[in-house]
Amino acid sequence: MDSRTLDALEFGALKRLIAPHARTPMGRRALEALLPAAGGEEIGRRRELTAEALRWSRDGGRLGPGPLDDPQPVVERLRPEGSVLDPLEVARLTGALAAAGSARRELAAAGAGFPALSELGASLPDLDAAIRPMLGAIAADGRLEDAAGPELAALRRQAAALEARIQRALQQVVDRAGRAGALQDDYVTVRNGRFVIPVRPEGRGTVPGVVHGTSSTGATVFVEPLETLELNNDLVTVRDRELAETRRILAAWSGSLRARLAEIEIAVDRLARLDLLGAVAAWAGEAGADLAQPAPQRGDPFVRLFEARHPVLERGLAARGDVSVPLTLEMPAEGGVLVLSGPNAGGKTVALKTLGLLALMNQAGLPVPAARAELPLFAQVLADIGDHQSIAESLSTFSARMARVSEMASHLVPPALVLIDEVAAGTDPEEAGALAVAIVDHFRRRGAAVVATTHHAALKEYAASQPGASNASMEIDARSLRPTYRLLPGLAGRSGGLDLAQRMGLPPDLIADARGRLSPARLEAEQRAAALQGLMEEKERELARLRAQREEERRLAEEARAAQRREAEALEERWRAAIASALEALDRAREEHLAGIQDRAVALQLRAEARRRQRVLRQQMEASLPPPPGAASPATPLTPSTPSIRPGTRVRLRGVGGSREEGIVEAVDARGRAEVAVRGKRISVLLADLEPGGGQEEPRAARTPPAGVRLDRRTGGEPGAELNLIGARVEEALDRLDKFLDQACLAGHARVRVVHGHGTGRLKQAVRKALAGHVHVASWEPAGEREGGDGATIAVLRD
Repeated sequence: MDSRTLDALEFGALKRLIAPHARTPMGRRALEALLPAAGGEEIGRRRELTAEALRWSRDGGRLGPGPLDDPQPVVERLRPEGSVLDPLEVARLTGALAAAGSARRELAAAGAGFPALSELGASLPDLDAAIRPMLGAIAADGRLEDAAGPELAALRRQAAALEARIQRALQQVVDRAGRAGALQDDYVTVRNGRFVIPVRPEGRGTVPGVVHGTSSTGATVFVEPLETLELNNDLVTVRDRELAETRRILAAWSGSLRARLAEIEIAVDRLARLDLLGAVAAWAGEAGADLAQPAPQRGDPFVRLFEARHPVLERGLAARGDVSVPLTLEMPAEGGVLVLSGPNAGGKTVALKTLGLLALMNQAGLPVPAARAELPLFAQVLADIGDHQSIAESLSTFSARMARVSEMASHLVPPALVLIDEVAAGTDPEEAGALAVAIVDHFRRRGAAVVATTHHAALKEYAASQPGASNASMEIDARSLRPTYRLLPGLAGRSGGLDLAQRMGLPPDLIADARGRLSPARLEAEQRAAALQGLMEEKERELARLRAQREEERRLAEEARAAQRREAEALEERWRAAIASALEALDRAREEHLAGIQDRAVALQLRAEARRRQRVLRQQMEASLPPPPGAASPATPLTPSTPSIRPGTRVRLRGVGGSREEGIVEAVDARGRAEVAVRGKRISVLLADLEPGGGQEEPRAARTPPAGVRLDRRTGGEPGAELNLIGARVEEALDRLDKFLDQACLAGHARVRVVHGHGTGRLKQAVRKALAGHVHVASWEPAGEREGGDGATIAVLRD
């Protein structure tokens, strides 16, 4: 793709629209360097990454790092052997590398749902161990923290102790000299790195010591007393050793980073690519853009655009409060010709630029702003748009245009898209028409798809008669004679020069004189073209009316279906309420009856049997209901590569410095992140940063059935001490809770945990009410912060 085509089609202006969405300097550099590709493999790779970035964005995520200082100058500083970075440079580089590590883990957790992004993430080097000693070891002002090294910390403690001794000694001198009236003021300051006190010149003999300077007025002498001379010497020595240790640490860090320089450069490059993808996805969401559909590689490939928009033009119009008119066109992608005609200022050049820019965007792997687009891959996109007149090179408009066409013809590599605005304009009309036909046909015969704008009748006639070629015109409103900027396929347009001249204010008698000079044949052709255009407009209006009628019928049908659904839902809700009321009445009657039974074992047996029968009754009653309107099987979520972590799982969080906070997983999403309740707070973390685990109480020995009773457990294994009810309906949850408590009691558990989440609180209240009245439960309480807080309940079982 040559630079003149990129400039003519405003590819650079498009990138300037996307640039504000990039969050890092390297992301903006990657965008600036972005060019359309010609190879199908490279374009396919870009499209895969862009498609996944769009899905990631629509799921609510944002690819790439947050705002970062540019690490590239630091990389260049690090390159020479022996160079030493300053602390802020180390912080800048390690901050970028930490972001790269976070991106690597996040993309790894995305799993099979985002294969191209996962592959890109896997190419990020693992530099976590290399930068770990540097993270958190540099203060915001560039000073190394004590954590940078034990020797540095020890020297600083030693210096602090010396400073304290000096301060105490100086305070004694200040008190003594103050009583003698020798001090200018009673404070301690520092001169030349040594602690001194301000003394009056006339009191100099009262404070023996070394003078380190005087004030600007000469009224104060700064004296280091002899009592602190050796302590100050020791402090200077320690400070020198501290500075040397700081330099040694920075040199060691710089050498460690330099040894991984190749990997660091890869990490910076991948961060730039991720930021670019995130910027493109953010812009696409704002602009309503999506990837074009690939045209068939064999058979009959076409260029098809439906309601396409030129993004640069659209932004400019929006700034003025206007809207653009979308473009819809279709043409063969190999050897096809589309001739655009119509009035000046009617939108022909905009249509040309829209097609060309969207083709370039598709070649660059960028989403295109269109309701739907089908674009093949071109080896070249060549454009001749605009006035190339050059006084310096003695080129007129016509000669400059011919030079550009010659350049395009000599460099043509099919399959190509060739765009020519006002082909062969600027010379004798008869010669220009013949030349325009020859130019367009030359590119067509060489396998290019050609779109040309023209006013030449000869080229319009060529498009009407040549197989694979077609006319299209820019519409003119028949009443106002103004352009509507809509493209009408299959129709050669009127240039409308006299109409435009009339609108621009030329005298009416002048316009009438010009019309009278037209040949009868030309007048007839104009009248026929106007009549044909009127028929086309009438057809479009009828189609619009039919589309509106169809849309209204669809809306009414949808409203009727919605009303039926609401009625069915209301009936079902009343039926379910009746079921619940009947079952509650049965519950009360059962409990009243069982309360009078003195034999506890018999009461337990009867209560269990009653619950089983009630479950069967509820199932039978609910089975008589039709499926809820619009009910569907819940979609299987895209689970990450950690199948053991799911809602309700107790986990440990891998923290900085080896900490292991514990929490309860409340939700897992499709991008490999989990919502975890930790100490009463809900946080979002990567699944890669979680590990299953957490202490459990030692179960009591399982209860032994009474003599003569045989216990046959038919479950898949020993029941656990935890029940997860998140997502269950209240009725279903209470059934599961009842069965769980029976099994836990038989298994000998002393304490169980029931996870119900927060939600609306209805499920929590029902669970705690059931626990309070359950025969197996001695007491209950909300779970502690490490066990889920108020989103779970701990029940203590009876012996």
